[in-house]
Amino acid sequence: MMRPASLLARLRGPSLLSLLDQGAVSGFGFLAGIAAARLVDMEDFGRFALVLIFGGVAQAVHNALVTAPMMTLAAAARSPRRYAAAILAGALVLGALLALGVAGALALYFALRGEAVPLDLVTAAGALTLGQNLQLTARRLLFASGAGPRALVMDLSRAAAFPVAVAGSWAMGAPLDAAQLVGLLAVTALLTTLPVIVGWAVEPGRRNLAAAASRHWQMARWLLPVVLVTFGQEQLVWILAGGALGDEALGGLRAAQYLVGIVLLMLTATENVVPTGAGRAYEAGGETALRAYLLGVAGRLGVPVGFLLALVAIPAELWLRLVFGAPYVPYAPCLRWLALGVVFIFLRDMVGQVFRARRRTDVIFRAFLVSLPVSLVLIRPLLDHYGAVGAAAAVAIGHGASLVALLTALARSEVPPLDGPSPNPAGPGAPAKRPDRC
Repeated sequence: MMRPASLLARLRGPSLLSLLDQGAVSGFGFLAGIAAARLVDMEDFGRFALVLIFGGVAQAVHNALVTAPMMTLAAAARSPRRYAAAILAGALVLGALLALGVAGALALYFALRGEAVPLDLVTAAGALTLGQNLQLTARRLLFASGAGPRALVMDLSRAAAFPVAVAGSWAMGAPLDAAQLVGLLAVTALLTTLPVIVGWAVEPGRRNLAAAASRHWQMARWLLPVVLVTFGQEQLVWILAGGALGDEALGGLRAAQYLVGIVLLMLTATENVVPTGAGRAYEAGGETALRAYLLGVAGRLGVPVGFLLALVAIPAELWLRLVFGAPYVPYAPCLRWLALGVVFIFLRDMVGQVFRARRRTDVIFRAFLVSLPVSLVLIRPLLDHYGAVGAAAAVAIGHGASLVALLTALARSEVPPLDGPSPNPAGPGAPAKRPDRC
């Protein structure tokens, strides 16, 4: 067993900052969700959750096009400052487009349900989409450039500003409903991100913009379809559950998801460090170094992830009652299914880092593509027979299917051809071809 002193020695520098920052981000999201559930009724909390679902899809698109490729490619940038300026310019344009998309999708959702479109909620959702995507980009840029402490300050500032804004709104007599809470989330995201963005206010240049866009697209052309596939695998399940079972059921499912989100913060934290570390390990030592690096990460994270999942899932009724209230207790089986899904996500992310370092994101896409029909086949019958529990089960099984597909692809890639491995001009164990750096 690893001694505490040894563990603390490993958790230092960028890794510790990443974990602290993701703890601030996820902890804020967790507490904001609890506050929303306590301040509004269960139906309105379902609407609040619906906004976060649509916003989460938009952020996944943004991540696929901007931040995920950046975390792998940042180490190879010749001019980090120009590269950062190009990234932020693209993020601003994309964020605005996604904000309009989220607002339009929500308006269509309510119209299809035969309800009046809540313009205040739709507008706030668009603003939140823009603010959170810009903040995600700024956070990842800060970590990629070695300025993790600034990212932590930015995220802690937002976490502190939101409850102050809620208290101020309540003191002025403003109605606290889903639209008001979403609007306050949007304002605090924008106000704490803009000072960071201004620090990179340099002219990126057309050549830098074009070069960054080209290199990002080489990875994003496969990561983006993954977003569309995972939308069908998970987010579509929540949307269908809300449409079929009502906003209260969606609120219960979201509450269960919040509790397993405590564990997901550890996995999300790895995005600040692991892709860049894996890319550098692969650049420096090829497959051997990459495998050693990822096995070390998986070993250090596996035990705490498993322990926390058991701690949350086994007494699920207790946690739901304590955190959200008695009306949420019937959703304990949903929490257990979602905890199993997190196990699949953790293992899948570790395997996926191999293909990201190899810049073979097409393999990740194909693995998710296998899971899509599994989820689509299961969604309707599970919803009809088991309600909200069936929705959670469909999500977990979908994650398991993509894990199996990715493990199969990894096993096949490790098998040398019958006539032996082809010579590698870059040297033994090194990547066969390195892309040109811009």
